[in-house]
Amino acid sequence: MSEEYNPLRKRQRAEDTPEFQRRVSAASLSAIINPDPPESLASSFSPSPPFQPRQGSPLADVRHLSLSRMEQNVFGSRPAEDIVRLVADFMYTHLKDRAGSIEIEGKLGRLVDKRSGLRINLPVGCETVYTDDKNIRFESNMTVQQHAMFNKLLNQRVDETRRPEFRGSRIEYKHTKEIDHFYRIEGTRLRVTTDKESGQVLAVITKTKIADLNIYSPRTKLDIRITINEEQTVERPDMDAHKPILERHKDRLSYKQDLWSFDLTQVVSPEHEPGPVNPYATGPPKTLPAVTTHELELEVAHPETWLAERAKVALNKPNNFHEITHTFLGNLRALAKRAI
Repeated sequence: MSEEYNPLRKRQRAEDTPEFQRRVSAASLSAIINPDPPESLASSFSPSPPFQPRQGSPLADVRHLSLSRMEQNVFGSRPAEDIVRLVADFMYTHLKDRAGSIEIEGKLGRLVDKRSGLRINLPVGCETVYTDDKNIRFESNMTVQQHAMFNKLLNQRVDETRRPEFRGSRIEYKHTKEIDHFYRIEGTRLRVTTDKESGQVLAVITKTKIADLNIYSPRTKLDIRITINEEQTVERPDMDAHKPILERHKDRLSYKQDLWSFDLTQVVSPEHEPGPVNPYATGPPKTLPAVTTHELELEVAHPETWLAERAKVALNKPNNFHEITHTFLGNLRALAKRAI
């Protein structure tokens, strides 16, 4: 009867080992330490023949294995990454029945603990969706050095895509300077965007938040927030009858490729009052100091394409919904990994 492995069996002591086994062990150790052993020792042993696996055994077949033809897994299909699947589910859920003007953005910044004011530090080793957002806020801001680095990287990509040998999608570049004025009229907050040079009104909209999703990325300097908003065009308010509650000056560099617009923006909010002026207040009005932020957002330039693919999923038709989600998240992850 064959002997079975017993993990509790005591290890054999050296003095109980037969003499010939101890000599072989010493020779093997000498051969490892001294590749060219003394002639007297080398002549005592004859080399073992090379190992030849039995014909038809798995060890024999592995020599002919093509790594490029390996099955993706035992079930024949590669499972989707959990984080990509979760983002796809998030998009599918919140794009339902959306036929108006939808804004889909991915932002880079930091998830900050409201109590400490510091970036959160979770006991995880890789990207994870953070679902408990009661005690955190997202700061859509980065350092001047990070902003300059992204500007350099994206400019390089513009040049690379313009080379004659480049076969992918080109990146188009645009520089704009705009001013946003925010008003609160009858309880509704609206934004009036004008061209900084000409003063021409470019858009008057209200924005309603639909949902957002936070992704904590411990291996990079920046985290990710995905937002979905609904925008509605409204009439321009009487600028003389209403005072803006907030003003933002945007110096923006936009890099467009395929469905995406990579918007690198310096935003200056001048000194302003925190709210409506109290006519009964005494002394000078309280104001908030000027603030400058540096932002990087990935906006879906053609959200109607994503909506159309979502409709195909609902009808169980062939679609590219997952591929769009994968590319969208992939762009955000690639940017986050390049943050210094």
